Amino acid sequence: MSGGTLTDIANALADDFGCRETIVADVDNDIVGAIRGAVALRAVADDVLARLTAQAERVGVAKRNGMTLRELLSVNGVAPAVASRLIRLGRAAQVLSRLSRHGRDGSLSAEHLDAVARGVEHVAHRTGKPVDSPAIDQLEGSLIGRAVAGMAPAEIVEHARAVAIEQTAQHADQENDEVLDRLPSAENSTMNELGWNQADDGRLLGTFDLDALTGERLITALDTASRPRPEPDGSDDARPVGRRRADAFAQLLECGVRGVAPDASSAPPRTEVIVTLPLGAEGAGGDTARLQWMGPITDHTASLAACDAGVTFVGLDINGVPLDVSVTKRLFTGAVRKAVHVRDRCCVKCGGPASWTDVHHIKRHADGGPTTLDNGCLLCRACHTAVHHAGWEIVMGSDRHPWLIPPASIDPQRRALPAYNRRTMRLDDPVAA
Repeated sequence: MSGGTLTDIANALADDFGCRETIVADVDNDIVGAIRGAVALRAVADDVLARLTAQAERVGVAKRNGMTLRELLSVNGVAPAVASRLIRLGRAAQVLSRLSRHGRDGSLSAEHLDAVARGVEHVAHRTGKPVDSPAIDQLEGSLIGRAVAGMAPAEIVEHARAVAIEQTAQHADQENDEVLDRLPSAENSTMNELGWNQADDGRLLGTFDLDALTGERLITALDTASRPRPEPDGSDDARPVGRRRADAFAQLLECGVRGVAPDASSAPPRTEVIVTLPLGAEGAGGDTARLQWMGPITDHTASLAACDAGVTFVGLDINGVPLDVSVTKRLFTGAVRKAVHVRDRCCVKCGGPASWTDVHHIKRHADGGPTTLDNGCLLCRACHTAVHHAGWEIVMGSDRHPWLIPPASIDPQRRALPAYNRRTMRLDDPVAA
């Protein structure tokens, strides 16, 4: 397979495959060989880009054009994450000889070389050893050897972190230090940050930067709470993984505030939501209910918040001055809440644990619905939202159990379904509530 471009080779292989079925092994070898050649070519191209990036940094090309080096790469078609990698590789190639050599000959991918560079940088920072020291030179060789042996980039970085922890601990023992001078950034909780901002559509967007232990706790909690929950008939959970994690995060917040109660089975979550209502200018543009932090909301969301949390409604006149303050929403507490837990056992829609649930007023309290056993049912936060926003309805049957009526988009006949704990593994048409 000599001569021609890689594209010509790939096209030739595709054209020839149909007439060479008797020698499939040869075709496989040709394709695999071409893939290896393309990967090596890509590695060499990445190395050239990294060296050009380093040269651009040395002579100040980006600064003369009024931009950062990353911006210079981005406006020339390089993705932001790739730009960051090229900058690191360009700098590392100037001080790490083995890394530079493997970049030139294309024997390792840019991702693997970047992992080596990050690992070396991390160990040098943790231990305080200069990059040209024998220990760092030995580490570079060790990490490259692992890359050549097929270790994934993430595993290379993880190994370097372990080396840094071990070497720093040995140094501390030798110096009789009780506390390490350099706590790794991954374990430094004083660097933790959590931020958010509100998008134009009213949603909350957030970022966080957490230490390893806090991150482990978060992932562990979300992993447990976001596992797929099959339907009673055994069908799979239809929610995508991102939605399951978001639902789990919302549920963790609910459980967190409920955890301060002395008896979680009889007390509601202690959240206080303030909703302001414009009373003096009905019909004027922009006159909607508002949350204290998140701003305008619909009446549906206001009623959802009021279901199982303390809600104070504050009426405002046209000048924004309070006209009236309502009493806090009456909640399911004590014996009534316990009775609802005993009857429903779990979320009546999806089967989520009772400890995750709110008690929903089937007939809204604002519409005269009483806070009684026959007017309440258990709903987890995700299902509670579906009842208020997605067309699901709940009615109390003659059997004094809640029944769910799906929206027409799910069941055009809108046939009633029994509560989750009363369904069987066979979903026959239920008796009408």
